[in-house]
Amino acid sequence: MERTVYYGQKTIFGDKIISSIGYDEQAMIRDILYLHANGNYIDCDPTYSIGNFYKEGLPKPKYIFDKTPQIKGVIEASSDNIPLDDEMCNVIMFDPPFVMNGEDHEWVKKGSNIITRRFSSFKSFDELKEMYSNSLVEFYRILKKDGIVIFKCQDSVSSAKQHFSHCWIMNEAIKIGFYPKDLFILLAKARLTDSRKQQHARKYHSYYWVFQKKECKVNYAHKIKK
Repeated sequence: MERTVYYGQKTIFGDKIISSIGYDEQAMIRDILYLHANGNYIDCDPTYSIGNFYKEGLPKPKYIFDKTPQIKGVIEASSDNIPLDDEMCNVIMFDPPFVMNGEDHEWVKKGSNIITRRFSSFKSFDELKEMYSNSLVEFYRILKKDGIVIFKCQDSVSSAKQHFSHCWIMNEAIKIGFYPKDLFILLAKARLTDSRKQQHARKYHSYYWVFQKKECKVNYAHKIKK
């Protein structure tokens, strides 16, 4: 069945103005597709989970994978080793874990570390970086020319240290060959918390990077004058 392209809401002035911030995740994804997907919908999701992104009318991707499938029909595969040939996809949705916590989930005290209990986590920032980097390399391989990755991410605090993951992700994507075409910020009115003493500002937002498989148009390298 041919998919209908989403063109956004019309106003008396023409197409609606698309904002870089918002509270509605579904609307934000549709806006990203409208601006940057060249008429295509998401055709690959390597972190599908139970498919929450697609429960409000967004078409289900043709290729759905997960490292630990939770529902029928999802193929078991890691995001850094996807069983697809080169240049098969136009749009990839990537929503990996972002929490860093070296403790085994089974030993986390009941009632604490709620975020870690609900979502998967990494043992360290190095482990997170390795998984993210290897996945971006794999996405570059399976994307067609000018295809995009929609990369949902969030910064984290681990061992009382702030990790601005979204900054590292952009730099790594550029090294791999992507152009960071856009950045959206999804706001939340409430967040899950844990019982540990707060040492940094509570984060009420996550990011949606849009990376395109093309030469970067901006030179982000900086040379210090001597």
